[in-house]
Amino acid sequence: MEYGKLVKRALDIMWKFKYLWIFGFFIQVGSGGGGAGRLSGKIDKIKLPALHVDNFFRSIALEIILLLVLFGLLVFLFFLVLKMISKGGLIHCVWRIETGEKPTLGDGWGVGVKNFWRILCIDILMIILALLAVGVTILPVVLFIIASGVWGVFSAVILIPLFIVILAAILLTELYATRTCIIEGKDVFDSLSSGWDTLKSNLEKSLILALIGIGSIIIYVIGFLIVALMLVVPFIIIGVMNLFWGIAWGIFFGLIYIIIVSGAWGAYIDSFWTLAFLELKKLRPAGGTDLSA
Repeated sequence: MEYGKLVKRALDIMWKFKYLWIFGFFIQVGSGGGGAGRLSGKIDKIKLPALHVDNFFRSIALEIILLLVLFGLLVFLFFLVLKMISKGGLIHCVWRIETGEKPTLGDGWGVGVKNFWRILCIDILMIILALLAVGVTILPVVLFIIASGVWGVFSAVILIPLFIVILAAILLTELYATRTCIIEGKDVFDSLSSGWDTLKSNLEKSLILALIGIGSIIIYVIGFLIVALMLVVPFIIIGVMNLFWGIAWGIFFGLIYIIIVSGAWGAYIDSFWTLAFLELKKLRPAGGTDLSA
C-alpha cells in the first residue's frame, strides 16, 4: 500500500467533489455536540436568585430555561441524525466514485437514510465499549490515587497506556465496521465482527494509517489556526474604528470559514479511511485508482 498516494487520492476526491463537503460538515458538527444533554441533567438544581418577584415571574423564568434546554436537545438530535446519514452517504459516494461512477448528493443521502439505524447502532455499541474501557482502566487509576498516591501513579503507568490501546482498537473497528455496513451491506453485528477481523488482519497497516490520520489532524489544526489568525486581523482593524461592525462581520465571516473548512476536512478524512478500507479489503474495482504497493 502506497500511503502517499492514498492521501493524494483522498485530497483529490475532496477537491473535485465539493458536494461531499456538506456530508463532511455534518459529520464534524455532529461529532462535537452534546452540551445540551449535560445542561438538562442540572435543570432541577437551578435556583433562581432570591429576588422579590412573585411566583408568576419565577414560573415564567423556569419555563424559559426549560424551553432553552428542550431547544438545545432538539438541535443536538438534529445534528446527530444528520451526522449518521452523512457518514453513510459520504462512504457510499467515495466508493461509487472509485468505480468510475458519478454519484450525486441525493444518491448519498438515500443510502445514508437507508442505513441510518445500523450506523447509529454501531456507534452506540462502540460508545458502550469505550465506557467499559474507561471503567476497567481509568476508574481504577482514580480510585488508587484517592486511596494511595503511590499505587495511583503505579497503576496509571500501566492502565493509561492500556486504555489508549483499547480506545484505538475501538475507534479503528468502528471505522472499518461502518464501511463494511455501507459497502458490503452487512448488518450491525456482522459489520462489527468484520471490522474487528479487518483490524486484526491488517494491524501494522492500520497503525500506519492511524498515524497518518493523527498527522493529518495536527496539520489541519495548525493550518486552521494560522489562517484564522490571518483572517481576524481585518476585523480587529474594523473593530478599532467601530466595535459593533468589527464583531458582527467577524462572527459572520468566521462562521462561513468554519463551515467551509470543517466540511472540506470531514470530506477528506472520511474519504481517506474509505479508500484505506477498500485497499485493505481488496474491494477496489478495476476502474479505481490502484494504490497497492
